[in-house]
Amino acid sequence: MSCRECNELSRRRFLANAGKSLGALAFADPILNMVARSYAQSSGGTGNILVLCQLNGGMDALSFLAPFTNPTYQSNRPQLALRAADVTPLSDHPDLGITNHCPFMNALYAQRQLAIVQQVAYPKGNGSHFESQEIYEFGVRNLGSGAGTAAPWYERLRKTYFNLPFGVLSTQTIGDPTRYGYPDQTYRQAAQDAFGRLARLKTNRTPTQQALLDTYSKIDQLGTEIRAKTEGFVSTGASRGEFYRAAQLASAKLGTQVFKVEYGGFDTHGSQLTANQRLFPELNDEFEQFVNDMKAMGLWDRTAVLFYTEFGRRNRENGSPGTDHGHGNHMLLVGPRVNGGLHGQAVTSSDLNEDNLPYYVDFRAVFSSAIRDWLGFDPKPIFQLDGETYDENVGSALFV
Repeated sequence: MSCRECNELSRRRFLANAGKSLGALAFADPILNMVARSYAQSSGGTGNILVLCQLNGGMDALSFLAPFTNPTYQSNRPQLALRAADVTPLSDHPDLGITNHCPFMNALYAQRQLAIVQQVAYPKGNGSHFESQEIYEFGVRNLGSGAGTAAPWYERLRKTYFNLPFGVLSTQTIGDPTRYGYPDQTYRQAAQDAFGRLARLKTNRTPTQQALLDTYSKIDQLGTEIRAKTEGFVSTGASRGEFYRAAQLASAKLGTQVFKVEYGGFDTHGSQLTANQRLFPELNDEFEQFVNDMKAMGLWDRTAVLFYTEFGRRNRENGSPGTDHGHGNHMLLVGPRVNGGLHGQAVTSSDLNEDNLPYYVDFRAVFSSAIRDWLGFDPKPIFQLDGETYDENVGSALFV
């Protein structure tokens, strides 16, 4: 079983990323300000690191943290429900268990370094991958509100509080940092050919033409710096996934305070058990390698990682067997200074009797907590735009 959107998701994401890159060129001066060559930690903040891990497709919360003793859960999912043998029960909530496909996450929970914020979403749920991902990306419920859609919320954060060239880095945008920009003559020649006609206009260049040429030069300079500062990175493991890229970029020590990584494949309309047998171990193992890398560099003590997805999945399995688009989901917050345990509203039999998990915590409240309590900045200018308001209460402190 599939949705019409799902077949277009990869294409749409490609075009969206291309649009973000072009959008960045439109305000290249503040982002790529080569005059500001100091990458010291920003004043007023804590200097901590926040890693955003976006799980695209809609991860099924009930396959990660299963209410495996609940008869409603079991009856809703005769083929997909996790049994006692499939999970590690939580020491403080033995009626719940984290899938055994994520042993590192289980260990972190036992060490009180994993906080699970339950039943998170936003008002008037939207089952569209595209719109829901954009709501999380831009941090506004009303995507037509104007200022909120001018830049992703973490870019607004950077421009407001730590306007540094490398203050926010996305592994999706950078790719392999040792090849970022124009690293060899083949790429350089292609770029020069592309900009060659403008470059030959020695006089009478329009402001737009000059801005494009300046941007080409700045990307070349920034690429040279990123390549030089990441080429010596040595990882603790063999994975070369997105978390590896994040550790590689962190090794450059460019003053980055927010890293963003993405993992896909969580749109499990069919064969969900088979998909999760691949998705969860990959995420678990690559994340464990990232933690080990950050420890090796002495950075883990000031790092927090926030996992989120655009929406949850239906409480009942379909005939594929899989689950279709839902609403409420869990967000995971990991780090040595996280207030580990369960937060938000516990999933009840009444919740499971609904088509979808409801939501009790606004996603912006979780992001706001990370901004305020971890990075040390006021989140109000970032999320309270154009009259939008939201409930800022998570229910309990997420950091200690």
